[in-house]
Amino acid sequence: MKRIVIAIILAAAVAAGCAAETYSVANCAEEAIARIEAIDSLAEAKQNGKALTACRKLETDWETTVKWLDALLLHDNVDKVGVCLTKMSLQLKNGETAQYLIDSAEAKKGLASIKGSEYPFLENIL
Repeated sequence: MKRIVIAIILAAAVAAGCAAETYSVANCAEEAIARIEAIDSLAEAKQNGKALTACRKLETDWETTVKWLDALLLHDNVDKVGVCLTKMSLQLKNGETAQYLIDSAEAKKGLASIKGSEYPFLENIL
């Protein structure tokens, strides 16, 4: 009987850990997407200085976040988002809003992919 209780406790701990990890990754991705959308609004309003500052801050925050995300996710997906954020900063610095929006869309797509890969869907399990 003790083994069954221990197995149930371990299964509950694993399930709780998985739920916490899924929530934290999804929350991180949603926050980054919201910040990118705010930067998009600044760029479209031709406020490149503010947009560049916000983009560089996001890029710095992402570099900090990557340290724990790399332990949880595929490196390719995480690195792709980091590259897009760097491109976004460069495009804003050069004043190329159209190219910035393309890189922004790619970054948001990558973040949505990271978020979606954490949910317990059949395609993620198989």
